[in-house]
Amino acid sequence: MTLGMIWTIILRFAIQDISVEEMSAKEGLLLWCQRKTAPYKNVNVQNFHTSFKDGLAFCALIHRHRPELIDYDSLRKANDMDNLNLAFEVADKHLDIPKMLDAEA
Repeated sequence: MTLGMIWTIILRFAIQDISVEEMSAKEGLLLWCQRKTAPYKNVNVQNFHTSFKDGLAFCALIHRHRPELIDYDSLRKANDMDNLNLAFEVADKHLDIPKMLDAEA
């Protein structure tokens, strides 16, 4: 489900800057996420599981393309449920990306 949500975000904003032919789609997607989130504090995307658990990577991806939708500097790594819910709600309401995941404790 994480991959599905990220893929939908990417399709929404395009992936023009990835042109590494010898990569699999999953590796290319990971590279795109790493490049888009690199400038963000407390985000270090290394995989599609643990790197997205606290919600900051999702919020960073949205903020990178639509900074008016999320006040990234107000987010805290320890508030993982709040971060995840914010990202999913903003994506659904403002980006027409259906909520595919539910934040769980």
